[in-house]
This record gives sequence, structure tokens and C-alpha cells, in this order.
Amino acid sequence: MHRLNINYVIGSEVKAIRKARCLTGLNMSKKMNISQQHYSRLERGDVKWCVSTLVEVCFILNISILHFIKILDSKKKIIIDCNCDYVCKEEII
Repeated sequence: MHRLNINYVIGSEVKAIRKARCLTGLNMSKKMNISQQHYSRLERGDVKWCVSTLVEVCFILNISILHFIKILDSKKKIIIDCNCDYVCKEEII
């Protein structure tokens, strides 16, 4: 069964947007008042995203949180367990 981690999906998209805005991970970590290492873990999907962190990132990058909801929805995945892993709908039918 192919699983896709929600934290990885969000982190990858944040990284792509950050790079498009010509910002570094260090820039973002300073704006968020967190360590650069923790920010890097967020982008890699190594730690869970909380809503408040995602909202803060959206504010800094000037993007709507709806962008991430649309990204997740477009993947046609559903949450199947408390670890926020996603599985293709076709695989559970």
C-alpha cells in the first residue's frame, strides 16, 4: 500500500514556495523565531506541522492556507490513521 505523509507533502510545498520567493531556510527560521534546524525538519517532513505553524508560514510567504488544503485534496488521498499518513482511495476499496 503506497503511503504519503502529510508532513512531507506540506513541507515540500512550503520549500518550493519559499525558494520561489528567494528566501532561505535561515530567513524563514529567523522570521518564525525558531532554530534553522527545526525549520529544516519541518520542510523535510520530519516533524508534524501544527496549524499555527502553517498559518505563520502562510503569513510570511503571503499565501492562503487554502492553497495547502487544495494541494492535499488534489492528491485524492484520505487520512487513515492518527499518524497523518495518507492512502490512495482506490487502494482501500
